[in-house]
Amino acid sequence: MNHPAIPILDPQSFVQQFVMSEAHEQAQQLNPSTGSTAPTRNFFTLMRIEDFARHIRFPIPASRSFHYDFMLLTGGSIRRTYGLETYVIGPCMFSAYTAGDIVSTDTCSADATGYYALFDADYVLTTLKNPHALDELSFLRTDAHPIVSVDANTTHDWLAQLARIERAFQSKRPDRQAYSSSLLYAFLLDVQQQYGEQSQIRLLSTSAQLTARFKQLLTHHILSKRSVSEYADLLAVTPNHLNKCVKETTGRPASVLIADMLILEAKVLLGQPELTVSEVAFRLRVDDLSYFARFFKKHTGFSPTEFRQQVH
Repeated sequence: MNHPAIPILDPQSFVQQFVMSEAHEQAQQLNPSTGSTAPTRNFFTLMRIEDFARHIRFPIPASRSFHYDFMLLTGGSIRRTYGLETYVIGPCMFSAYTAGDIVSTDTCSADATGYYALFDADYVLTTLKNPHALDELSFLRTDAHPIVSVDANTTHDWLAQLARIERAFQSKRPDRQAYSSSLLYAFLLDVQQQYGEQSQIRLLSTSAQLTARFKQLLTHHILSKRSVSEYADLLAVTPNHLNKCVKETTGRPASVLIADMLILEAKVLLGQPELTVSEVAFRLRVDDLSYFARFFKKHTGFSPTEFRQQVH
């Protein structure tokens, strides 16, 4: 059986693992259209960070999700890791996560304020004739920069839009879903315009573009491809050229990023107490358990068992 290495964290699992018990009833109201925190599709929720973050246990370790999410901060800070890159999100900063990518939320300051939203593709596409509408938003692509910094006027405008979506979402009008999903898509189009303008200003070098594509491939192929040459083939470049570009952009060779991604997958699985170390190695497609233990200790300073004890 082919098990995914990074676990899927659905809303119900999130509530059970990271939301304090006193807020479970509040969490059940996150999706009033279904009365559930874990519908299989057509899901949307919008919350104010200051109302809910204090009930969450941080850090939230790396996982995948079948949802998209975004946050707009007006105060405080949130530290998040997208794949192998860590960012501190602060006031007047917008951050987006693409369904299927790897993300962890490391810290959230006590004074963090703003909006956080979680939605799946079905919720947005339900009123649109274009089934590829989300694919056309470049800030939701897996190789996109996850942070957009905006000025005070744009922040004010986006907050007004989100407040309007919030009112529509919480209303009792019979067309609530169609209305709120339309407002949500209009907001995403505004973000796309801002992202496109910033992308024109921040044109990536050829090396940075290739490195971004390499990181994207790592996220999806780490279980089956472990060598620089395999990724070079996917990118239609030579291994030497790929190494040169990655090192020029990150300061590290491509092989180190491959190891880092595999270690990230391993850490997440080791955080699942129901899996034995040998099962973790199996899911990572590493046949030799002693090799896995040596590899993990070389890159982390801990054996898999020691790391698991640190986590728990």
